[in-house]
Amino acid sequence: MKWLKNRFLSLTYVGLMALLVFVGCTSKEDPAEVLPLCGNHTCGDLAMVTTDTSSEGFHYLNPHMSPDESQILFTADWKAIPAIAHYDQDELYTTFRQIIIIDVPDVPQVDPAPSLESQDAPLVRFDGDRTVLWISGSSVPLSNIEAERRKADPCWIDDSNIALSVESPRGYRIFTADITGVCPDLTCRIVPTVAYMEPDDNTISGGQFQHLESIVSPDGRWLAFTRSGCALPDSFETCTGLSLNVLDMNTLGENNGYDAVLIPLTNEYSRIEKPRWSHDGTKLVFSGGHDLANETGAGTELYTIDFDTTGFAAGNMELDNNLDRLTITSYLDGDPISGVFNTSPSFTWDDSEIIFVSTRRAPSITLHDRNLWKIPSDGRLDPEILYFTRSDDVDPEVQPDGTVLLSSQLGFPTEILDQLEEEAYQALVQENDGSMTEVEMRSLAADSRRQLEFFEGVMSFLYMFRP
Repeated sequence: MKWLKNRFLSLTYVGLMALLVFVGCTSKEDPAEVLPLCGNHTCGDLAMVTTDTSSEGFHYLNPHMSPDESQILFTADWKAIPAIAHYDQDELYTTFRQIIIIDVPDVPQVDPAPSLESQDAPLVRFDGDRTVLWISGSSVPLSNIEAERRKADPCWIDDSNIALSVESPRGYRIFTADITGVCPDLTCRIVPTVAYMEPDDNTISGGQFQHLESIVSPDGRWLAFTRSGCALPDSFETCTGLSLNVLDMNTLGENNGYDAVLIPLTNEYSRIEKPRWSHDGTKLVFSGGHDLANETGAGTELYTIDFDTTGFAAGNMELDNNLDRLTITSYLDGDPISGVFNTSPSFTWDDSEIIFVSTRRAPSITLHDRNLWKIPSDGRLDPEILYFTRSDDVDPEVQPDGTVLLSSQLGFPTEILDQLEEEAYQALVQENDGSMTEVEMRSLAADSRRQLEFFEGVMSFLYMFRP
């Protein structure tokens, strides 16, 4: 199939494709349990946010909804904007990530698009010459270190400002930025501010530390993030574990980031990942290794800690405050020896449940792809599957109305493909001058469907799913 060799797919009848999923449910019964499916995903209303067909492998990840629910931040492969139609420098697809903003569709109906640019999705670009880090007592413009290409973990501070991690010579550092100057024109550039610098960053021989996965508290006062590093580069003896910390937002950027107030919330462990706040601001949920529960084992589980600032003024915030384990994953024959990973938790808006990603077995099958599960926020019941596609489903974030924003390799859902194939056929019928038979028209319509089927398991798109 020669069309697979072209990174930019020429899709027949793209202009006809109006996409909206309202699910007609069927169910597949299993002796152990029933997993209702609708097409190739769990029952519910599903809308695609990104629909571009410009690539055979771009991945759109880490989506985060703006407070006014009008825009979505996410990370994308370096070449997603502008889309590049060739395979040179493959490293750019795996290690270089950019931050992109896309509008939430006014109505859940979008067309397959040739590129993200055609969806008016602007790239968050820095003015590297005017964005300066003070390291070892000297100013270092970001333009000198290609940090423009290495960004991660964006989140909204408010409707106009974001936080994100950017690579520096001393590891990833958290920056804040006003994105009101961002526009689809690639010449638009903004000047971010570094939020916090390690004390050793001001020394010549400072080590490598990573500040990642930042998320702002509901009241806007605290910025939680994960921290790890090594006092001496490439020296395991000087390396820390992972810990969860908060920055006082009132001090961000003071003295070029060196006077920002850092408060550790946990001890150091083998893994701490993906922290998220409860909506009442009293808890943080995150993914962590088994050593948080004084156990050994592979994989990760979900934990919560209480967030209590009563000791802040005295400088004695309690570490691991009411640390509570939510998930206890049982293992079966055939499970991976690398362990089952429970990660990316997100509270529902009433804080009663937590939606998360797990590689535990989906019901009735032995697959270990990442799917979305839910559990009561106190962990009193076993997890139940929430969203299942037989593809990787990751990075969930629950919205006020219960809709889940997520990334998935589902591709174009079956219901959409059915609709597009029928619309393509009807267009051929209207345009037919008698030169095509019924069989030929059906075959051409089916071919346009097959080109869209290619994206399942190949690209990670953004979706909004309402159970």
